[in-house]
Amino acid sequence: MTVLVAARDIRVRRALSGLLELVDQCAVGVADTARLGSDADVVADVLADVVVLALDRGHTAQDLRVIERLALRGCTVIAVCSGTTRNSVVLAAGAEACLDEEDPGFADHLAETVRSACGPSAAAGRRRRPVDRPDG
Repeated sequence: MTVLVAARDIRVRRALSGLLELVDQCAVGVADTARLGSDADVVADVLADVVVLALDRGHTAQDLRVIERLALRGCTVIAVCSGTTRNSVVLAAGAEACLDEEDPGFADHLAETVRSACGPSAAAGRRRRPVDRPDG
């Protein structure tokens, strides 16, 4: 599974990608949200199973447009916010989930949400795939 972490702050990108690198069978890439919001071609070129988008209080409208464009392309978007963001607005824009980074169980919730985003059978199928062995 390929996950793209998008956030304006490089420290946030590093923290989220570090958490996600611990998820089984997960390849993680990073992008600056400002670049996603300003360039429609970048959104069109996103090749990821899941996009984890850190919402920025000062750029909520732009972040919502990014969610809408990614969702229209069929990308699964998991929004990460702090407690003040209204989950209903984020979900209405097309996000699969909106997780509160201030939640004490945030790391576990993020990992579980990413795993379930690709479906339990897909994740289980990757772990159970038989190893190719030459006939002997």
